[in-house]
Amino acid sequence: MLVPYEEKTDMCKTLVLSTGKHTAITHCPCCKVYYIWHNNLVLNFTQHDFNNFKHIIDHAAFDETSLPFPDKEERILLRTPNEDISFAFTYPELESFKELLNEAIYMKEVYELMGTAPGTR
Repeated sequence: MLVPYEEKTDMCKTLVLSTGKHTAITHCPCCKVYYIWHNNLVLNFTQHDFNNFKHIIDHAAFDETSLPFPDKEERILLRTPNEDISFAFTYPELESFKELLNEAIYMKEVYELMGTAPGTR
């Protein structure tokens, strides 16, 4: 038996912290969850895990760990919190991703300082 779709009215109001060509980073202040939307992949993080993931990305050494892919592009493999899922970034993609993460941290601080984030009033 098919159940009709009902729109959820108690959904969290997530904040868009940063967006790029293939990536968006959002945050739900009520649930305290960060979301990284990259192409067709969505990862969610606690504050602690997001900070740890950002630290790993910030300290990734592209020149030391990149490898050639079948398309002859050099890419770095970066694990996500799920060991079976990794990002594969070219150098420009990695730098762009780092910038988005930094922007997300900055924008979250701005929202908190302004008290404009849902759940902060």
